[in-house]
Amino acid sequence: MTAEKTVTGCAECAGLQTTEWGALAKSELEAIDKCRRVITREPGEILFSQGEKGNGVYCIKSGLIGLRRVDINGNSVLIRLVSAGFTVGYRTFLTGQAHINSAETLTSSTLCYVPRPMVEQLLKANPLLGERFLQHFYNDTIDTENDYVRSLTMGMKSRFLHLILVFYERFGYQDENGNAVVDLPVKKGEIAELVGVRPESISRLIDQLQNDEVLRIKDRRVEFTDVDRVLQQAGATV
Repeated sequence: MTAEKTVTGCAECAGLQTTEWGALAKSELEAIDKCRRVITREPGEILFSQGEKGNGVYCIKSGLIGLRRVDINGNSVLIRLVSAGFTVGYRTFLTGQAHINSAETLTSSTLCYVPRPMVEQLLKANPLLGERFLQHFYNDTIDTENDYVRSLTMGMKSRFLHLILVFYERFGYQDENGNAVVDLPVKKGEIAELVGVRPESISRLIDQLQNDEVLRIKDRRVEFTDVDRVLQQAGATV
C-alpha cells in the first residue's frame, strides 16, 4: 500500500549533500519541492519494471531497494541493493533507453519521487547535475566489476561474509550486551541470489559458520561471535 507523507523541503534534507541533488541551487530545490511526491512503500512493491520507460526518479530517504533483472529464460535475479541517500531510475535519462532492471522495495521505505518533466528541465538547466549522475553511473559500473572479480576470485564463504559485513555497515548496531548485531533486511533466498549460489548452499554454509562459532544466526538476526575471524574469512578464499 502506498501513502504520501509530508516532510521537510529538499534544501533541509539531511542527505542532500550525499546525493546528486546537492549540485542544485536553492531555487532549483524549491522547484522540486513544488512537484515531488513523498511516498512510503511496503516490502514487495514495485517502483518501476524492467522494460518500462522512465517516468521519474526516486530518491531514497529510508529503507532498502532491490534492483532485479529477468533474463531471456524468465529467471529473476536480485543483482544490487540500494539504500538511503541514493537515487534510482536515473539511468534511463542518461541513456534514453528503457529501464534495464526492475526496482522493488525490500523493506518499508520512504522515497521522494521527482517526475520526468522536472528531471529533464533540471538536466538541461544545470549540467553539474548530469555530471553527478554520470559519476553515479561510473561508480555503479565499478561496483559491478568488483562484484564480478569477487565472484571469480573469492569462495562462497568469503562472498557471503563480505555481504554480511556490508549489511552490518549499513544497518548494524550493538545489542544490550555490546555484541555486534545486524538484522538482515532480505530473505535467505535473496542472499543466495546476491552471493550467486543456490539457497540450500547458503543454508549449509550458515550451519558451518555457526558450528565454527564465527556467527550466530537466528531467523534474520546475525550476531558476530568473532569479528576478527569474520573479517579474516571475508577476505580469504575457500
